[in-house]
Amino acid sequence: MSRAIILGAAAVAVGVAAGGWALGHGQGHAPAASGTIPVATATVTLGTITVSEDDQGTVGYAGSFTVYSAVAGTVTWLPAADSVIRPGARLFAVDGQDVVLMRGRTPAWRAFGPGMSDGPDVAELQRNLVALGYDPYHAITPGDHFDWATEAAIERWQAAEGWIENGLIALGQVAFLPGPVRVAALAAGPGAAVAAGTPVITATSTTAVVIVAVPTAEQSSVTAGQRVTITLPDGGVTAGRVLGPAPVQTGATGTGTGGGTGTGSGGNTGNGSGAGTGTGSGGSAQATVSILVALDHQAAADGLDGSPVQVAIATQTQRDALITPISALLAGPGGSFQVTVVSGGTRRDVTVHTGLFDDIDGTVAISGPGIAAGTQVEVPRS
Repeated sequence: MSRAIILGAAAVAVGVAAGGWALGHGQGHAPAASGTIPVATATVTLGTITVSEDDQGTVGYAGSFTVYSAVAGTVTWLPAADSVIRPGARLFAVDGQDVVLMRGRTPAWRAFGPGMSDGPDVAELQRNLVALGYDPYHAITPGDHFDWATEAAIERWQAAEGWIENGLIALGQVAFLPGPVRVAALAAGPGAAVAAGTPVITATSTTAVVIVAVPTAEQSSVTAGQRVTITLPDGGVTAGRVLGPAPVQTGATGTGTGGGTGTGSGGNTGNGSGAGTGTGSGGSAQATVSILVALDHQAAADGLDGSPVQVAIATQTQRDALITPISALLAGPGGSFQVTVVSGGTRRDVTVHTGLFDDIDGTVAISGPGIAAGTQVEVPRS
């Protein structure tokens, strides 16, 4: 794995490389001889320099949800894998009865109708009926009680779907999940006989993320909110930020309640993605932890589910720094660094102090006498 250069390691690496550059460049500034390295100039700039860790990542989706059939029957319709289902649309069907997705976190575990006991599932249903436009007179005040306004909204929904208008929702006709879902896999096929509590669909959220394997020893340098740069398989680059550790998947859980009529889901959630391991040199295993990274632009992940990406995580930042290419550094006396400043027709070596090294961009922060924004320094001609 390519790692960012930290200051001590960078000094050694650059010193070795710069030693050869210094030999060819010459500190006495004699005229360039045949075979010496041709040079050009670079401009010292004022800006921000960042040190990044470069890690491997995989594109995925946040969250994992297992949707269960709440009743026994025959699966009569299933969505296509990778399709997106939004609240108000059907998730699947059993015995010809659609199971409709609604937004919520309490599993749909019973039928809805007048006289039912109060509960948070009633409030979830009411909020969905309002959001879907079936409370045009604003008669519903979402709460735990099933009232006449809720019954009327259900009848409007049933009329719009072409169902019997009785103001009742049978067990399993709705499934509550946190929001829109993406179908990751199908656990059953059309025509399959299912019992109450049988898994039917494995789904995720529609939010694309990158799951990054970070060596455990470097976990402390990665915190929520840090900016990242993601290099995609086609070489394109997009930005993102660290969300935090990825929840370890211990297996989705949920309940399916038998009895009654209709079909549905006792869907619940089991979040995240498991922590991974990497292999190190010599065949030894290197322990890693999984970090979730959010993409600034979701469209960048379209069609890339499961694809490998490279993630540069910014870990240190130096602002208002004087920045020059690393290749401008020369090996000076006593392990110091120098740059050759070019001004008019003169050239002079200046001893500089180095700050952060950005291994990815190939730049370094420097300071020294006469070094300012706009200073011209020699670099090998590319």
